[in-house]
Amino acid sequence: MKETGIHAIIQKINADAEQHSGDRFLQRKSGIDKEADSKKSAYAEELQKRREMLKNNNKHEYDLLLDRLNSRFSRELLAYRRGLVDDIFDMAAAKLRDASGEEFSEMFSKAVCGLTGEFVLHIGGLSKGKLDAGIIELAQKENAGLTLTLSPDAIPAKSGFVLKDDRVEYNCLFEDLIEDKKAEQANLILREVFGEERNA
Repeated sequence: MKETGIHAIIQKINADAEQHSGDRFLQRKSGIDKEADSKKSAYAEELQKRREMLKNNNKHEYDLLLDRLNSRFSRELLAYRRGLVDDIFDMAAAKLRDASGEEFSEMFSKAVCGLTGEFVLHIGGLSKGKLDAGIIELAQKENAGLTLTLSPDAIPAKSGFVLKDDRVEYNCLFEDLIEDKKAEQANLILREVFGEERNA
Protein backbone atom coordinates (compact mmCIF):
# COMPACT_ATOMS: atom_id res chain seq x y z
CA MET A 1 0.00 0.00 0.00
CA LYS A 2 2.82 2.42 0.84
CA GLU A 3 4.48 2.07 -2.57
CA THR A 4 1.32 2.84 -4.62
CA GLY A 5 2.09 6.56 -4.78
CA ILE A 6 5.76 6.03 -5.65
CA HIS A 7 4.81 3.70 -8.51
CA ALA A 8 2.33 6.31 -9.71
CA ILE A 9 4.98 9.01 -9.99
CA ILE A 10 7.33 6.65 -11.86
CA GLN A 11 4.50 5.72 -14.25
CA LYS A 12 3.79 9.44 -14.73
CA ILE A 13 7.45 10.02 -15.65
CA ASN A 14 7.36 7.17 -18.16
CA ALA A 15 4.12 8.50 -19.69
CA ASP A 16 5.53 12.03 -19.96
CA ALA A 17 8.72 10.73 -21.56
CA GLU A 18 6.72 8.84 -24.19
CA GLN A 19 4.19 11.62 -24.80
CA HIS A 20 6.60 14.53 -25.13
CA SER A 21 9.50 12.88 -26.90
CA GLY A 22 7.84 10.40 -29.25
CA ASP A 23 8.25 12.45 -32.42
CA ARG A 24 11.79 13.50 -31.52
CA PHE A 25 12.62 9.88 -30.75
CA LEU A 26 11.37 8.68 -34.15
CA GLN A 27 13.21 11.46 -35.99
CA ARG A 28 16.47 10.85 -34.16
CA LYS A 29 16.13 7.06 -34.46
CA SER A 30 15.45 7.35 -38.20
CA GLY A 31 18.53 9.52 -38.66
CA ILE A 32 20.68 7.25 -36.55
CA ASP A 33 19.40 4.13 -38.32
CA LYS A 34 20.23 5.70 -41.70
CA GLU A 35 23.69 6.66 -40.50
CA ALA A 36 24.18 3.19 -39.05
CA ASP A 37 23.12 1.63 -42.39
CA SER A 38 25.55 3.91 -44.18
CA LYS A 39 28.33 2.87 -41.80
CA LYS A 40 27.44 -0.79 -42.32
CA SER A 41 27.66 -0.33 -46.10
CA ALA A 42 31.01 1.43 -45.79
CA TYR A 43 32.32 -1.33 -43.54
CA ALA A 44 30.99 -3.97 -45.93
CA GLU A 45 32.79 -2.31 -48.86
CA GLU A 46 35.98 -2.04 -46.86
CA LEU A 47 35.64 -5.65 -45.82
CA GLN A 48 35.11 -6.75 -49.41
CA LYS A 49 38.26 -4.95 -50.54
CA ARG A 50 40.28 -6.48 -47.74
CA ARG A 51 38.80 -9.89 -48.47
CA GLU A 52 40.06 -9.72 -52.01
CA MET A 53 43.50 -8.73 -50.77
CA LEU A 54 43.58 -11.47 -48.18
CA LYS A 55 42.26 -14.33 -50.27
CA ASN A 56 45.64 -15.98 -50.41
CA ASN A 57 46.72 -14.98 -46.89
CA ASN A 58 46.25 -16.68 -43.59
CA LYS A 59 42.59 -17.01 -42.50
CA HIS A 60 43.63 -16.03 -39.01
CA GLU A 61 44.56 -12.52 -40.19
CA TYR A 62 41.20 -12.17 -41.90
CA ASP A 63 39.35 -13.21 -38.73
CA LEU A 64 41.26 -10.64 -36.66
CA LEU A 65 40.36 -7.92 -39.15
CA LEU A 66 36.70 -8.92 -39.09
CA ASP A 67 36.67 -8.85 -35.29
CA ARG A 68 38.21 -5.36 -35.25
CA LEU A 69 35.66 -4.03 -37.74
CA ASN A 70 32.75 -5.57 -35.85
CA SER A 71 34.05 -4.23 -32.55
CA ARG A 72 34.46 -0.73 -33.97
CA PHE A 73 30.98 -0.74 -35.44
CA SER A 74 29.45 -2.02 -32.18
CA ARG A 75 31.16 0.74 -30.17
CA GLU A 76 29.92 3.44 -32.54
CA LEU A 77 26.40 1.99 -32.58
CA LEU A 78 26.42 1.90 -28.77
CA ALA A 79 27.49 5.56 -28.63
CA TYR A 80 24.69 6.58 -31.04
CA ARG A 81 22.02 4.75 -29.10
CA ARG A 82 23.22 6.01 -25.73
CA GLY A 83 23.11 9.56 -27.10
CA LEU A 84 19.54 9.00 -28.21
CA VAL A 85 18.51 7.68 -24.79
CA ASP A 86 20.22 10.63 -23.07
CA ASP A 87 18.36 13.11 -25.29
CA ILE A 88 14.99 11.49 -24.65
CA PHE A 89 15.36 11.34 -20.88
CA ASP A 90 16.87 14.83 -20.70
CA MET A 91 13.71 16.10 -22.41
CA ALA A 92 11.56 14.16 -19.93
CA ALA A 93 13.50 15.62 -16.98
CA ALA A 94 13.13 19.14 -18.40
CA LYS A 95 9.38 18.60 -18.81
CA LEU A 96 9.07 17.51 -15.18
CA ARG A 97 11.21 20.41 -13.94
CA ASP A 98 8.96 22.81 -15.84
CA ALA A 99 5.75 21.33 -14.42
CA SER A 100 3.25 23.91 -13.23
CA GLY A 101 2.29 24.20 -9.58
CA GLU A 102 -0.94 22.34 -10.34
CA GLU A 103 0.88 19.48 -12.08
CA PHE A 104 3.48 19.30 -9.31
CA SER A 105 0.75 19.21 -6.64
CA GLU A 106 -1.02 16.40 -8.50
CA MET A 107 2.19 14.33 -8.65
CA PHE A 108 2.82 14.98 -4.96
CA SER A 109 -0.73 13.94 -4.00
CA LYS A 110 -0.41 10.69 -5.98
CA ALA A 111 2.98 9.94 -4.42
CA VAL A 112 1.74 10.26 -0.82
CA CYS A 113 -1.54 8.44 -1.45
CA GLY A 114 -1.78 5.56 1.02
CA LEU A 115 1.25 6.56 3.09
CA THR A 116 1.04 6.55 6.88
CA GLY A 117 3.50 7.74 9.47
CA GLU A 118 5.39 10.92 10.29
CA PHE A 119 7.53 12.23 7.45
CA VAL A 120 9.72 15.25 6.87
CA LEU A 121 9.09 16.68 3.40
CA HIS A 122 12.16 18.06 1.59
CA ILE A 123 11.42 20.03 -1.60
CA GLY A 124 13.96 20.28 -4.42
CA GLY A 125 15.30 23.78 -4.90
CA LEU A 126 14.13 23.83 -8.54
CA SER A 127 10.57 23.02 -7.41
CA LYS A 128 10.45 25.52 -4.56
CA GLY A 129 7.17 27.43 -4.47
CA LYS A 130 5.22 24.85 -6.49
CA LEU A 131 3.64 23.17 -3.45
CA ASP A 132 1.71 25.33 -1.03
CA ALA A 133 0.73 24.55 2.55
CA GLY A 134 -2.89 23.91 1.54
CA ILE A 135 -1.93 20.93 -0.61
CA ILE A 136 0.15 19.48 2.22
CA GLU A 137 -2.76 19.89 4.66
CA LEU A 138 -5.17 18.31 2.18
CA ALA A 139 -2.85 15.32 1.72
CA GLN A 140 -2.82 14.77 5.49
CA LYS A 141 -6.62 14.94 5.65
CA GLU A 142 -7.04 12.49 2.79
CA ASN A 143 -4.50 10.02 4.21
CA ALA A 144 -5.40 9.12 7.79
CA GLY A 145 -2.33 8.58 9.90
CA LEU A 146 -0.05 10.68 7.69
CA THR A 147 1.83 13.61 9.20
CA LEU A 148 4.02 15.82 7.04
CA THR A 149 6.50 18.42 8.26
CA LEU A 150 7.95 20.71 5.61
CA SER A 151 11.71 21.14 5.91
CA PRO A 152 12.88 24.75 5.65
CA ASP A 153 15.92 23.63 3.65
CA ALA A 154 15.52 22.95 -0.07
CA ILE A 155 17.60 20.29 -1.84
CA PRO A 156 20.02 22.22 -4.08
CA ALA A 157 19.90 21.83 -7.88
CA LYS A 158 17.10 19.24 -7.80
CA SER A 159 13.43 19.17 -8.71
CA GLY A 160 10.78 17.02 -7.04
CA PHE A 161 10.74 16.04 -3.39
CA VAL A 162 11.90 13.52 -0.78
CA LEU A 163 9.90 12.07 2.11
CA LYS A 164 11.92 10.86 5.11
CA ASP A 165 11.14 9.31 8.44
CA ASP A 166 13.49 7.62 10.89
CA ARG A 167 13.41 4.35 8.90
CA VAL A 168 12.81 4.99 5.20
CA GLU A 169 13.30 7.55 2.48
CA TYR A 170 11.04 7.94 -0.54
CA ASN A 171 13.10 9.67 -3.20
CA CYS A 172 10.86 11.43 -5.71
CA LEU A 173 13.53 13.77 -7.05
CA PHE A 174 12.84 13.85 -10.76
CA GLU A 175 16.49 13.83 -11.82
CA ASP A 176 17.21 10.72 -9.72
CA LEU A 177 14.16 8.86 -11.04
CA ILE A 178 15.15 9.75 -14.60
CA GLU A 179 18.72 8.53 -14.01
CA ASP A 180 17.37 5.19 -12.76
CA LYS A 181 15.32 4.79 -15.95
CA LYS A 182 18.34 5.78 -18.08
CA ALA A 183 20.42 3.09 -16.39
CA GLU A 184 17.76 0.49 -17.20
CA GLN A 185 17.72 1.58 -20.84
CA ALA A 186 21.52 1.55 -21.00
CA ASN A 187 21.56 -2.08 -19.91
CA LEU A 188 18.95 -2.96 -22.53
CA ILE A 189 21.11 -1.32 -25.21
CA LEU A 190 24.23 -3.15 -24.02
CA ARG A 191 22.40 -6.48 -24.22
CA GLU A 192 21.13 -5.64 -27.69
CA VAL A 193 24.48 -4.45 -29.08
CA PHE A 194 26.87 -6.79 -27.28
CA GLY A 195 24.57 -9.60 -26.15
CA GLU A 196 25.40 -9.02 -22.49
CA GLU A 197 24.87 -6.64 -19.59
CA ARG A 198 27.78 -4.65 -18.22
CA ASN A 199 28.17 -2.64 -15.04
CA ALA A 200 28.18 1.11 -15.70
